[in-house]
Amino acid sequence: MIKVDSIHKRFHDQHVLKGVSLSVERGQVVCLIGPSGSGKSTLLRCINGLERHDAGTITVEGNAVDAKSKQIHDLRAQVGMVFQRFNLFPHRTALENVFEGPVFVRKEVRARARERARHLLDKVGLAHRMDAYPAEMSGGQQQRVAIARALAMEPKAILFDEPTSALDPELVGEVLGVMRRLADDGMTMIVVTHEMGFAREVADRVCFLHDGTIHEEGSAADLFERPRNPRTREFLGKMPALTEAPRI
Repeated sequence: MIKVDSIHKRFHDQHVLKGVSLSVERGQVVCLIGPSGSGKSTLLRCINGLERHDAGTITVEGNAVDAKSKQIHDLRAQVGMVFQRFNLFPHRTALENVFEGPVFVRKEVRARARERARHLLDKVGLAHRMDAYPAEMSGGQQQRVAIARALAMEPKAILFDEPTSALDPELVGEVLGVMRRLADDGMTMIVVTHEMGFAREVADRVCFLHDGTIHEEGSAADLFERPRNPRTREFLGKMPALTEAPRI
């Protein structure tokens, strides 16, 4: 469904991605792990067309990703993205944040989009907060609204860029629980995360990135229990004890 072939990305004299290749099948959950600055978030932004890659190819269901293409907005509707910092409209309620994308981008009938937004907010456990503004919600609630907003565009896949990194520890579980449910429902997902317990339990495949390359990839069991690359072993050795991803 998503194919990344020998992607390179530079920011001035900094070579951030150095020939990264990755493929994701429909319904798979692929987690990207590794130290900060290894290129994980840049890779997601290239897949979504938010950054233009310098060399290599990226395709989504056979369609090339080109940040300057006229079709890039259609592609972003097919591949949703959830960011670290929620990016909600502060002057819109939770319900409005969710349904305005389909109305203004996809030209859906407002009543239909609003009803689906209600359903999605219920799905992420926020039916009781649909009239609240972002400033009135916790970080975990805001991130769940952001997930509902991504789902409202009926994407074929969702990219998660460290979705829990801006949350207080006690709020992390509620967001990971929603993501686990999406995985159980068959949503195709690429997740940049430092939540090793979630990656171990939910991912079909885990990729360890370091210095702009994928040093090692494999099943969650193989990578976490039998890492082959010394740099992977060093990284995992510094991680806190793995804990279960919650079910919500």
